Amino acid sequence: MKKVMTIFGAILFASTMLPSCGGGSVDVCKCLTEPGNSKYMQENEDACRDAISKEIGVDNWEKVNMSQNPEVSAKFDALARQCQ
Repeated sequence: MKKVMTIFGAILFASTMLPSCGGGSVDVCKCLTEPGNSKYMQENEDACRDAISKEIGVDNWEKVNMSQNPEVSAKFDALARQCQ
């Protein structure tokens, strides 16, 4: 049990350190609702693209033709609804 707690502690410590090393995560809803010219979007453009893409299960959501891919479009719409 002590070994499990040590591993858990190490993981917890590492997860708190990652954001301070520039690998921080972004708020997907903020990515979807902030204007593209806002400071937040200018600072997080690539991270936002990657986070949204990961949420809907594609490599790059900006390159998906939503009218040709109704499954991805539905996932994107559901994500957008969660952020309202």
